[in-house]
Amino acid sequence: MPLLRPLLFALLFALPLTSRAAVLEALYQVNVPPAEGAQQAVQLDTATRIMLQRLAGSGVKLDKGPLAAVMAEPSSVTRRIGALDEAGGMQVEFDPLLLRDALAKADVPMLGRNRPGILVWAVESTTLGDDFLLPGSELGQALRAAANYRGVALMQPLADLQDRTSVGESDVLKADQAVLQQAAERYAAEGMLALQASQQGGVWALQWTFWLNDKQETGKAQSDNPREAADQLMQALADAVFAQYAVTSVPGDQVTGWRLHIRGVNGLDQFSRLQRMLQQMGTQSVPQLVSMRGDEVIFTFDFPGDEAQLQRMLMLDQRLVPVDPPAEPTPAVAASGADAAVEPGGTEDPATSANTAADPAPAAADPIVPAAPQDKRKSLYYRWR
Repeated sequence: MPLLRPLLFALLFALPLTSRAAVLEALYQVNVPPAEGAQQAVQLDTATRIMLQRLAGSGVKLDKGPLAAVMAEPSSVTRRIGALDEAGGMQVEFDPLLLRDALAKADVPMLGRNRPGILVWAVESTTLGDDFLLPGSELGQALRAAANYRGVALMQPLADLQDRTSVGESDVLKADQAVLQQAAERYAAEGMLALQASQQGGVWALQWTFWLNDKQETGKAQSDNPREAADQLMQALADAVFAQYAVTSVPGDQVTGWRLHIRGVNGLDQFSRLQRMLQQMGTQSVPQLVSMRGDEVIFTFDFPGDEAQLQRMLMLDQRLVPVDPPAEPTPAVAASGADAAVEPGGTEDPATSANTAADPAPAAADPIVPAAPQDKRKSLYYRWR
């Protein structure tokens, strides 16, 4: 039995270990659960509001400008509206390009499909003691559903023998960052969540500590409905992600031009994946391919954030490994005519001195050639793995 339990955990937490970005393929699809007496127009309004909040944050203003027009006519940005289930749920698929245009016109910060992966270490405390939360439990399912609903790239550990020997329930309850971070190194996650869940008197209580890059946040949520408690948690995580990764739209003269050099791109399949990743990154302009030579490709694009934010966005795809720029060749120093006439340790040749002293004949003026515009783009160097 002691060996069977970790194997059961491994099956229940069977999520692939990945070295690529947490790309939310279903980001533009909203599943609205059934609500008693809710009309389809109300459900569509809910789906549109959730979709806009996934991209532009929970604080986005939807009552004026281009976004108010979207809320008034949601069908203008949808691809398909259908039934989710027989209970009355609705599934709405939105058009990414139309949404992006509306958000750009509204001049609001936005996120794309690439999101930081968040690894959750969860413990449920009961009268029988503390134990790791089973993903098949009521709350485990509620966490996954809420993450999908809010656009959070939630990841759960395999909970196999390696995890069980590295992390104990007490480490999660104490939110021991050092222990949890060491165990999380095998997973491709940028964020980490230590979660304690308990139920008392029919009320679910969640208490968490969340780390993302150099930021740490703590919070609490409670509800008699596990889905509502889970939704409060995922909304908090979504807000934290938005604060660090949302790309702001700024005037063209305030953006920074970048030149991205990437080596190790071998084959059309790798190039297509790289290009798609860059297009989903949320840059202000669509990345343009400049050159392909050997295994190196070069893209240019404009980005409104600072270099630290751009690097965070690029590092979401863990197939990109930063490398040092290539060493610049040392230019050869050519000897001038005057220098060539003087031997080391010798004296200047009298004939040369006389020629130099004489007034030279006026040289023909060189034609004025306009200087080529300088490329002020900054360069970043990566390797694709």
